Amino acid sequence: MQHCPSCKSEAIHRSRTRNRWEQFRRELSGKRPYRCRECGWRGWGVDTGPRFTSDELETAQGALAPDPPNLSGTSFARREPPQLDIAALDMNFNDEKNRPGNV
Repeated sequence: MQHCPSCKSEAIHRSRTRNRWEQFRRELSGKRPYRCRECGWRGWGVDTGPRFTSDELETAQGALAPDPPNLSGTSFARREPPQLDIAALDMNFNDEKNRPGNV
């Protein structure tokens, strides 16, 4: 949640579940309890995850490790994942002789 539905304040934070019923509701629905610091509203909403400033995002990008040059050409070097052709997989399965159970 970004804003309080009651007073439209941004001073909203996640609240703890109070009892087993609320814990059960949280697990089943994927929603979480929230509370507003301004007006005291408490209710349920979808958890939108953390919010980061552009400075925080820039700092995080700088924290990514570059590819180590001493590993290039070894089995430890990072490789691009192979491209998967879904259509080719479907063609083989739809072919009568390749269906499971056919010999």
